[in-house]
Amino acid sequence: MSTRGQITLPADARKQLGLKPGDTLLMHLDGGRIILVPAVVLPVESYTEERMAEFAEESVMSAAELAQARRLWEA
Repeated sequence: MSTRGQITLPADARKQLGLKPGDTLLMHLDGGRIILVPAVVLPVESYTEERMAEFAEESVMSAAELAQARRLWEA
């Protein structure tokens, strides 16, 4: 362990787990053990107010679409 508390995972372990530089790991403590688990990181997109208004406008259902959806929900 470095003076900053950093650890290095052996190359064989990284290769077996398919870990690459920059991957995110979650750490769990289990008694006296440290468990590292690869994390799933999903990208986050930011939208302008105008783009969010476009999404809202495009998501409005017509009366016919709404009626069809209600029929399917009640089935």
